[in-house]
Amino acid sequence: MGALLTSFLAVPTPSSAVEPSSAVAPSDVVASDWIGFGYNQAPQPPNGTTWTAADWNLMVSRTDYIKPGVVRVMFNLPWFWTSTGGYDFTNDAYLSAEKVIKHYVDEGIPVVSGLFGVDPLNYTDPGTATIEATLVKHLQVDGAAPKYWVGLNEPNVSTGPKSYSYPDWVTATTNLTTAFTIAGVSTSKTVVSGADTAEAGISAYSGDLGHQTAKSCNPGCSSALVWKPAALKSFTAQVYAASATDTAVTFQTSSDGTTWKSLSVAAPTPVATVTGQNSGGMWQYTYTASGIANATYLRLSVASSTLDHTVGGMAIAGAGSALNDPLNDLTQTQTALNSGSWTNSNSWWLRSAQSGLLGASEAHFYDQELYGAAPAYVEPVMTRAVAQLRAATPTGTPVLLGETGMKAAQNPDGSKNYDFALDTTQPLRMADLAVQEARAGVDGAAAWCLDGYAAQTYCGMWGRGTEDPNTVSAHSTALRPWFYTWSLLSRYLPTGSTIHAPAQPTGVRVLAAQLPTGAWTFVLVNRTADTQTVSLNEPTGTVTLDKYVYTSTSAPTVDANGFPTKVRTLTADFTGGHNVTVPGNSVTVFTNGS
Repeated sequence: MGALLTSFLAVPTPSSAVEPSSAVAPSDVVASDWIGFGYNQAPQPPNGTTWTAADWNLMVSRTDYIKPGVVRVMFNLPWFWTSTGGYDFTNDAYLSAEKVIKHYVDEGIPVVSGLFGVDPLNYTDPGTATIEATLVKHLQVDGAAPKYWVGLNEPNVSTGPKSYSYPDWVTATTNLTTAFTIAGVSTSKTVVSGADTAEAGISAYSGDLGHQTAKSCNPGCSSALVWKPAALKSFTAQVYAASATDTAVTFQTSSDGTTWKSLSVAAPTPVATVTGQNSGGMWQYTYTASGIANATYLRLSVASSTLDHTVGGMAIAGAGSALNDPLNDLTQTQTALNSGSWTNSNSWWLRSAQSGLLGASEAHFYDQELYGAAPAYVEPVMTRAVAQLRAATPTGTPVLLGETGMKAAQNPDGSKNYDFALDTTQPLRMADLAVQEARAGVDGAAAWCLDGYAAQTYCGMWGRGTEDPNTVSAHSTALRPWFYTWSLLSRYLPTGSTIHAPAQPTGVRVLAAQLPTGAWTFVLVNRTADTQTVSLNEPTGTVTLDKYVYTSTSAPTVDANGFPTKVRTLTADFTGGHNVTVPGNSVTVFTNGS
């Protein structure tokens, strides 16, 4: 089941909320099993059909510096199978992909993999699962086993031949589990994961993954949900509607479930949420009431309306009792007294986590900052989502973002425009996103992307092509500015780190981590134009840390390869608090990691 209503908008409690001491306050430690940051990589060589020594060595030297915690490498079906020729594990495309995956497996880096598409196959056909399982078994035999197999890329997005329902995903994934068994796939090496869905839209519901929706109907229809708690004294309800002036929701109480009395509830202040590409609009209404007497039943009613109304949760308190209904289903309501038409509108991410079919919960999340969303929205949205996923899965189940980054800008024709990946603000945007995701409790996240895909998808930290290698451009191998910050976060927040969420001033994102070696890393992302002083309070003892600084207005210090170099060292004891100063529009990393 999803998280309780009381945790819906929770973020980690800052360390400053307790008296400083030599021990870390429990609220400062994020409840994650940290895997790390990494990236999505196209496994085909940038030039020709096979990897040249020069291209391979350039890729390896750069990724060795990054030290990713996770890498996502997806397959295209024709690389290893066609409807006319069947399997072919000897062609250049397959061998290139296997070479890349095996490189990471040999380095001990977990790989997420799957298929970008299954056309011309039928997604729900058992034969499609057999083809996938045959591929995975072949990879395992060749020592290139991906840790996480996600099936189909973004099955919840209707594009081209894809138009699938959640039951289709269940069928396809059940087939895949069976096919793994038949093919002899070792699930100790590769686990079925997913649902690899696109989940940027969860921000429209403030990260709430489970909810019930009364669909628009007007006139002459209405809907209602009824609860019968052990005791009823007060409640808090979350409702979402696409209007800042909605008045369709009302509440009633009853002592017998038959005779109802209107309950006066103050109109809440609607809070705008971040919707897909930040267009349209969705508002969150938080209704609260207290001092309720002589009532056994509570009813939430939605009058006939031209708008959908989504109920995200209901928390009811009484004398020594509480009912917390996340509305993932209607089992905590009085179904015989409910009325109207209610639709389960749960996210596929949550539903797949609850399915019992997965060894890891994985999805895609893209930040809407390029569409005007305030950057700080990510942490509360993701915190709420991760809490619900944790509650829905067995302890220790990884929660991964298989793709993350900025929602791409659009050209007038609707195609994606990746010019933002070249600019000097992208390092701040990506570091900001990463810090918020880590603070929210994800176990790992793979950026989109390493060095691009097709010519028009120049999303990477460098590019593919023959343009001047000494000048940043869409099709140049020159390192782009955001390599600086993403490589530092990947390298110095390694697998097994304990993530901390320190107190942070407005406009500054702060992350701390104790590494498996006992070393420490601090990351500070200042999204304001002004210099900020931040107090860091972690039980480090006296440490000497290397300091790295990126600002959007000046080139960072790098070595001959373009890799970050420290600007100075800092010796300090952060136990009990130590102030550091960070420039405006900057990313600062302090670390004694290696």
